Amino acid sequence: SGIEWLGEIPEHWEVRKIYHLFKKIGSGTTPSSNKTEYYENGNIFWLQTGDLTDSYINETSKKINEKALKDFSSLKIYSPNSLVIAMYGATVGKLGILNICSTTNQACCVLSDYKYEIIKYVFYLFLGIRKHIISLSYGGGQPNISQETIKNLKIPLPPLQEQKEIANYLDKKLSQIDKLIKKSKKAIELLKEKKESLITNAVTGKIDVRNCDEA
Repeated sequence: SGIEWLGEIPEHWEVRKIYHLFKKIGSGTTPSSNKTEYYENGNIFWLQTGDLTDSYINETSKKINEKALKDFSSLKIYSPNSLVIAMYGATVGKLGILNICSTTNQACCVLSDYKYEIIKYVFYLFLGIRKHIISLSYGGGQPNISQETIKNLKIPLPPLQEQKEIANYLDKKLSQIDKLIKKSKKAIELLKEKKESLITNAVTGKIDVRNCDEA
């Protein structure tokens, strides 16, 4: 690939910078939180990094109104199928794909109008290289990623059909893993309940420990 962190890729794949792949890359802002005039009767989705869960975005925790959109030129409405990545603080690197039209705050970088249609491939790619992206951050304490860093990030790009196949493969495999995780969590909860019940019964005399096997 010619990129140290990436290493070898299939010969027929390309390496492209992010800004070559999206027609629109931007962010947003935060209307003054102490001014209710920007939030009352809000009917426009306003995305914050706390709304990102590495999945599809169908709702936001807050909404703004038309006045906010008019007063703040940096507020732009992004279309569904846009990829969002958190740039600052504790949520840095968190991802989401818009299923809705939404504005964002300044901590979100939105990659919109992907030229190759299959945004799920880039979503999975960003998930897979999240540690590398965060390693490009700056500042002490909590890491920050600049919009320029994201724009200039070089990524491997397979042909469109392979992007589809990779995205479909990961959809299927990750769904299977999520089901296993869910089962495991349920089993862990049952064992915790059994543990608590055992302790309660032992200390309240409901189990005669003198007649129990040590095993």
